[in-house]
This record gives sequence, structure tokens and C-alpha cells, in this order.
Amino acid sequence: MTADVFGVDAWLSEITAQARKSQSRVFSVSVPVNHPDAPQEVPEHLLAAAIEGVEGQGWQLDSVSTYGAALPTFVDPPYQPVPRFWALLVFRTTYRGQA
Repeated sequence: MTADVFGVDAWLSEITAQARKSQSRVFSVSVPVNHPDAPQEVPEHLLAAAIEGVEGQGWQLDSVSTYGAALPTFVDPPYQPVPRFWALLVFRTTYRGQA
């Protein structure tokens, strides 16, 4: 699921619900970065909201990395490549009891 398809609020609610239900020690989510020219230009409001929502469910952010590529578009010529990037957020549980 991406924020582009369902809307940001619904997407944030869904990842927060998934984090709440997860029984594992590691939880990850990919945050769409609205296709900026470079993966380092992550829209801070969406990234911050995702981190805040997941951390509110008992997770601690462990790492952030970006991935993506320039993909061809299927709109009017000249069919220019459009950068599409995501930030991968990896969280670890803060629960210290027995698994």
C-alpha cells in the first residue's frame, strides 16, 4: 500500500495498525517520497508522521535507507524518466521481556 493510492491519513492509520498488531521484534515500512529528483529529498512531514505513529506503538526507529529508480512514464511524449523513490524505515521493538 502506498500513500499515493489511499491518501496519507488512511495510509498512516494502516501502518500504525500493522505496527500495533505485529508480534515480531522488527517492523519495517516503506514511505513514498513523492517522487523527488533525489532520494535524499524525503518530504519531512510524511516521514515524521510515519515515524511518530509507529514509535507510538512501542517501536524504536533503527535505520532509514532510500531506494528507487527513474522509471519511464506512460504519458504524452517524450516519455521522460520520472524518479520514484521510497524511504525504508526499520524499527525494533522496545519490549524487553521474553519472546
